[in-house]
Parts: sequence; C-alpha cells; structure tokens
Amino acid sequence: MRFLALSPAFALALLAAVAAAIVLLHLLRPPPPRVIVPSLLLWARVAKDRKRPLGHLLILLLALAAGLSIALALTRPEIDGLAAGAQRLTLVLDNSPSMAARTADGRSRWQHAVEQAGELLRRTSSTGEMTLMDTAGRIHLSGFVDRESALAALSALPAVDWGTARVPRRPAGGGQMHLFTDGVAPIEQLKDAVVHSVFEPADNLAITAFEVRMLPQDPTRVEALVQVLNASPGERRARLLIKGGDFSVTQDLDLRAGETVNATFDVSDFESGVLGATVIAQSDALPLDDLAYAIVAPHRSRRVLLVTPGNPDLIDALRNLPGVRLTVVAPDAYTGATDFNAVLFDRFAPAAPPSAGALLLRPPARAWLAGEPVAIGQARIKDWDHDHLVSSGVAWGNVRLERASVEAATKDADALVLASGSASGALVTAGESRARWIKVGFALQDSNFRMQPDFPVFLGNALNWVTESVPVISRAVGSIEIPLRDARVRDGSGNPVAASATARGIVFEAPHPDVYTVSGAGGQVLVVAGLTDPRYSLINQTGLMEQAGASASGSSASLDRVEPWMLLLLLAAALLLLEWGEYTRRVRA
Repeated sequence: MRFLALSPAFALALLAAVAAAIVLLHLLRPPPPRVIVPSLLLWARVAKDRKRPLGHLLILLLALAAGLSIALALTRPEIDGLAAGAQRLTLVLDNSPSMAARTADGRSRWQHAVEQAGELLRRTSSTGEMTLMDTAGRIHLSGFVDRESALAALSALPAVDWGTARVPRRPAGGGQMHLFTDGVAPIEQLKDAVVHSVFEPADNLAITAFEVRMLPQDPTRVEALVQVLNASPGERRARLLIKGGDFSVTQDLDLRAGETVNATFDVSDFESGVLGATVIAQSDALPLDDLAYAIVAPHRSRRVLLVTPGNPDLIDALRNLPGVRLTVVAPDAYTGATDFNAVLFDRFAPAAPPSAGALLLRPPARAWLAGEPVAIGQARIKDWDHDHLVSSGVAWGNVRLERASVEAATKDADALVLASGSASGALVTAGESRARWIKVGFALQDSNFRMQPDFPVFLGNALNWVTESVPVISRAVGSIEIPLRDARVRDGSGNPVAASATARGIVFEAPHPDVYTVSGAGGQVLVVAGLTDPRYSLINQTGLMEQAGASASGSSASLDRVEPWMLLLLLAAALLLLEWGEYTRRVRA
C-alpha cells in the first residue's frame, strides 16, 4: 500500500495517533455521582445487570474502526489492483484549431480536454504505465512513462496547432486508448477507443477572406474585399470594421446561420501601410478568426521615366495609364533614375542597375540582368505564371511574335512567361538587383502585343510590381518558412519572434493573425499571417454524437472514480451508524 497525500511514515504516525486518542477517550470516565438512597438491594441488582464488558469492547472497536477509516481516507491510500487504470493507458488529445473555441463557462474546449485527461491520469495507479499523444504530433514521449511524467507532458502541450489533425498510431501494447476531442477535425476515430467529448455548440463569426487591390483602370483608387461567415447555429448581427491608422469605415451585417457575405469598401483615403479588418459580435467563441490584415501599397501618382530611341505606341500607352506622370528621354540622355518611382528601358539597358524599379523591353545583355538571351526567331508562347502579379490577367496566348529572345532558367530570376521556337526558355523574367526589374525578351515592334487590349494591363501590373517597396507574402497562421538566411522576425507590435534556421532560410511560429517583418542580409519581407480558411471556423460541425460521447465518457468516469479513500469514507459512515445504534441500545437498556 502507498499513500498519495502523505509520506508513509507520517501516514502511519497519524493512524497511531488517532487510535491512541480514541482508546484514551474511552478509558477516561467521569467520577460517579454520590446519591443517597434508602436501600441498595434494588440498585445492586440493576448494577449487576448493567455490567456488560463485551458491550464496551464492541463500542471501542467500532469507534477505532470508524476513526481509523477516516484518518486512512485522508492519506489517500493506493492499493495495487484497486486503483483506476492500473494497466497501460494511451491518451490522445485533439489540439486542432476548433479546440480553442470557448464554452459557456468561459473556458476553451482545450482546457476542458486537458482537465479531463489530467483527472484520468491522477486516478491512475502510480505504478501504471501510460503514454500521451496529440493529433498534431507535437508531443514526443519516449515510450511509456510514469504518471508524473505524463502530467508534466500534458501541461506543456501546445493548445492549438494549424496542421492536419490525425489520430496517431497506437503503440504496441498500448492498452486502452482514450481520445479527448470535440469531433470537429476530420480525424479517424478508433472503434475501441473511449471518446471523451468536449463539444458544446457555440456562436462564431469569422473573416474568411480579406484583400486589397488597386483598380486596373485607376491605380490611385484602392478597394478592400472582405468575406464574413456566420458559423453560428442561428442568425447573428455583427459589425464589420476596417481600420488603419486614423482611417476607419464600418458596416453592420445581418447573417443567417451558415451564410457568407461579401462586402466591398473604398479605402483609397488610406495612403499606405497595414489595414486591419475585424468582425465584432456580442458573443464569439473563437476570436482567432475575427481579425485579418492586408497591406495597402502607396497609390499616389508615380513618376515614370521612359528611355527609348522612339516608340509612339509605348509613349501613348504609358500616358494613358491613370496616375502616371511620364518623362521621355533618349538612351544617350539617360543619367539615372534617382528622381523617379520607376523606369522603362526600350531596347536599351544601362551598364549599372538603376535605383528605381525597371521594366526592360528586349534589352541587351548586362551583368546585373540574370541569364543570357538566345535569339529564336519566330516563337510561340506556351505557358505563363497565372498567379504572379506581373503575368496574371493577360491573355499571353494571343500574343504573336516575329522574333524574340529566351533564356535558360536561373536561380536569380523567376520565369513568368515561357516560349519556344528554335530554342525554348523564359520569355519574360523577373528579378532584383538594386531594385526590382522585369525583362521582356521582345520589342513591341516585333509582336502584336501593343495592339492587344491586355497590353495596358501588363504595363500597369509591371509598374505596380516594380514600385512595391517591400515584398509582401500571405501565409496561414502556424509554422511559416521564409527563404531568408540569418533573418530576424518581429511581430506587428515590434516584439522579436523566435526563429530557427532551415536549409532554405528560417522558420517561425505565427500563433495568431498579424503582420510579421522578416529582415536579413538578403532583404526584407512582410508576412501577412491570417486564419482565412473557412474550415477552421466551422466549430459546430462535429462528427460526434453528443449523447454517445457523453455516455462513453460518463461510463468510463463512473468506473474509474471508485478509489480506496471513497470506500473508506463509506465504511466509516457505516461504522458510525453501528456505534450510534449500540450506544443507544445500551442507554435504553
């Protein structure tokens, strides 16, 4: 026998002290009262009938048994074979995003799961073996451990993970498996596992999409697109707030259960920087999906320098672009682009890279431009990057080329458009030197591109991309890897964020939506982390039958909760009743 509340020596001392106190109290007798009676005959007979030493001994034994039972219960004894779960146990906790949802008592589903798992571990025999797992694979116990090690691992387990949830494989000889989950994540549940359900319906409103974009017909105008989902069981009323610095705009929304609403806002008055979107409701169980961020690039008029030996079509196209103030010079008059936001080189390239972003049309080979151009005569465009800002929105398949140059792919440039003729390679590439640059392997005179309706779109896309001061990438919250070596990471408040080196760069954890700044010797990147996947917001779509989950958990608890100290208290109560009955009988006798 072991004692969970006290040390063995102290427990035995307590039991001995209680036994001694009870015996001493029974030995103590008050002095008999002196009463004057006329005759002793009757009282002698009564005194003879009341001498029952066995009755006194029985009361003493009952008192001893009751007192020792209470004292023993206070020491919380543990007896092998009677403690709950004396065999091996495997505990699996679901730490998928929906487990962060708050319940009616203000605590999260995850906190309820940890509490239930901790109770089960504490009810388990200290000699038992157990292992702890989670659906994200974040915990790594070396096989089966003792109860205290499992409790320590449970307290250190991260609450939420944004990866794919799955039930880990049960270890060999793992004994009974207990799964603590809300049933929302699509995990495979084992048939013979005891499922402890922590699911409780809850209200939730979420921002499932947020982006800002310049209008193609007027880059000085910017609109924000916001998508709001009502994942609550019933209708909800919410307020949508778009805010950045001193700029803000709001809109009230009424959403039916399961409804998604798209809203558009003109945010042109917000000059540039981080813009946040927040959905506000009276009650919301999952705050993580209530907030999203986007970066608004500067959208004022841009000063553009065109260096060309003469190209009326290109000059007209640039002058017709909204928000462009154009300056045209000949190649021999070019002295630099210090006073301009962007520069366009037509069949020309300087020996040194410009300080401003550049678009180059069939430039000669230069050391600062990646790749060696190869003339291929007539060429056909066969593919392009549909996701890149520069090449998207353009029907490249309609472009006809009389002559062009392509180049082999290099690590210093991204291939945006691919073409083939006598040779195959990249027709349009993008890279970075002192500033961003885009190289096009053909001139306007060698194609029908200038007559295509998408040509102004391409010019606008190219100018937007080369004038973007800091690259912006969007990632889902969780583990984020950035290809910048020895870089430092700071969150939106300027606080440093721990990062680890990888083969490509660094990796860091983004636990919630925010804008992270990654700075290193290779440059700077803004990372917009968000929780815009609607699957994370559907916290009420559980795969568990609530009644079945509750009954499974309840039946397990009812069997596991029978512990020795509880039985001792019941025994003490029964003994006290017997002692009271014996004492009452003696008094009445």
